[in-house]
Amino acid sequence: MKEFDLHAVTLNDTFWQNYQKLVKEETIPYQYQVLNDALDVDVQAEREDASLPAGKSHALENFRIAAKQNDGEHFGWFFQDSDVYKWIESAAYSLINQKDEALIIVVDEVVELLAAAQEEDGYLNTFFQLTRPELKYRQLYFSHELYCAGHLVEAAIAYDLATGKKQLLEIAEKNVQNIMQHFGREAGQIQGADGHQEIELALVRLFEHTDKEIYLDLAAFFLEVRGEDPHFYAQEIAENITQGLSTEQPTVDLMYLQAYDQPKHQREAKGHAVRMLYMASGMAKVAQHTKDQALTEACVAIWKDIAHKKMYVTGGVGGTVHGEAFIGAYDLPNDTMYCETCASIALVQFSFEMFKLTQDHQYLDVLTRALYNSVLSGASIDGKQFFYVNPLEVMPDSCHHNPDKGHVKTQRPDWLGCACCPPNFARMISSLQRFVYTREGDTLFINLFAASRLTCAEQFTIQQFGNFPFDDQVTISYSGIAQKIVLYKPKWLESVQIESEQVWQETRETIIFEATTKIQAKITFQQPVQILRANPLVNQDINQVAIQRGPFIYCLEEADNGKGISQCRLPIDQVNFRVTENQKLWSTTLEISFDGYQSQRWTQEALYLPMKEEYSSKNWRMIPYHLWGNRGEGEMRVWIPLSTSFNQKI
Repeated sequence: MKEFDLHAVTLNDTFWQNYQKLVKEETIPYQYQVLNDALDVDVQAEREDASLPAGKSHALENFRIAAKQNDGEHFGWFFQDSDVYKWIESAAYSLINQKDEALIIVVDEVVELLAAAQEEDGYLNTFFQLTRPELKYRQLYFSHELYCAGHLVEAAIAYDLATGKKQLLEIAEKNVQNIMQHFGREAGQIQGADGHQEIELALVRLFEHTDKEIYLDLAAFFLEVRGEDPHFYAQEIAENITQGLSTEQPTVDLMYLQAYDQPKHQREAKGHAVRMLYMASGMAKVAQHTKDQALTEACVAIWKDIAHKKMYVTGGVGGTVHGEAFIGAYDLPNDTMYCETCASIALVQFSFEMFKLTQDHQYLDVLTRALYNSVLSGASIDGKQFFYVNPLEVMPDSCHHNPDKGHVKTQRPDWLGCACCPPNFARMISSLQRFVYTREGDTLFINLFAASRLTCAEQFTIQQFGNFPFDDQVTISYSGIAQKIVLYKPKWLESVQIESEQVWQETRETIIFEATTKIQAKITFQQPVQILRANPLVNQDINQVAIQRGPFIYCLEEADNGKGISQCRLPIDQVNFRVTENQKLWSTTLEISFDGYQSQRWTQEALYLPMKEEYSSKNWRMIPYHLWGNRGEGEMRVWIPLSTSFNQKI
């Protein structure tokens, strides 16, 4: 299954157009200024730890110092370079959507800077160039050198697609050539992998872009060599000490790095969530081209472990701040979780690659859940503040006084010392149209309801019309060569009706139009408010429910309901939901309200009493989860306790 050139897809969808416009007009210029230290903004550490970088980005300045244009020292995380690469990628995709000569000039200047900073042999990583050049490729357990190289590759592909300019692609390929000289199966080469995966999926994309199979082979090598020798990182550390290159003797957690076994033998999502999902995306991409059954089976098992046991109702993943990691099955704490924005973005990517690999539409269920909820919640509605962590429950007083919640921000910071998420958000939104259509042979797949137009050379044109997810109707128009059309039918749709003169069939997951040269179809449906329960093995959500309408998960927020939203009780047997449209937070927002109860505060000073719960009637209002946190600090909650028969009304 193949993606289409982004130039061929035009998004007309109001919801996504507004987001792409926000990223182009606000987020991309803002992020450039932050990366250039040109704004006085509050740059916070991603969690409570005085040793973590904060205060400024310095990312572009690091390149200037490496290029010997300025004096100074490296500042920030050792993977700070990737912030710049992801910014370039988001700018490039934005340029595909709308040309902007002024932005091209800015990006070209940054590309020139990267060229000046790159060493003659192709090596490019400002942290090691400026702080420990003798340890290049010798501290792979933490170095992120290949992780940064992967993001450089993805930026280069995007900028070539957007402008046809080759300089950044030449920089990236030169960097990959340097990697190929140092890594491989030949004598004297390194037979190990970077601690943070990314290079694997990027190399497959480079193969797809250039048709050079050496890049696919290198991606397969990194997946094969990871975990092959469980002593690799320990030996690397020992050799550095023996040769007098380093005195560092860290303990390496192989599970954190997904290096406890070869990826093809792994069956569970373990360790650092973003690493896990970047690796799995790379595995799926390699399997698409090599038909490697072992990799495919591993991908299927890992995805099921996440989707069925370790994913939040918002599509967030990563249950703990410790290692930013997956934890045990059905263990989904709502207030101390991690749910990093990058992890949700990676889950969208992994699910998309699995759909391309298998044509199984269950992967699109998870893609849309994460995309419309935990990805979008990563940025504010002005495009200039960002969450690293996306909680499902926030009590500000607890967050400020409980050290176990030092990572849970009650409001989005202007920027983060570890700023992987902000430009990651921007690049995903800017390239969103890549998910809408795919093709295999004579079958065209429509993967998202989104008003759009796809024109494939002189072969065909297909258009979607409608205002999904706010309206309950989508029209499909197709003309061109004869091919089958497979339309994904989201599981939250009900009462689907299809009006078309063409032959069609409906399955649980799809609407299929048999091969034809012309289609005109009107699809109507309902998107009722749904009450979701968690698997009873999820202890944290027992006797609670979540509310969903369309693709959106909803939440209670203090701004609408006052303090004490944890006292909300939903009467499961007699609730009546009202959906109203307004423009308070976004161009269009569907608010849900219901008449429920509020548990009353005790008049006695006690923690525990033998008494019935007393409550009063109250109207509660909910907003889409992705919009929370835009109206000042306040309480927020996704899971709502149910009222029970032993409650006493007053």
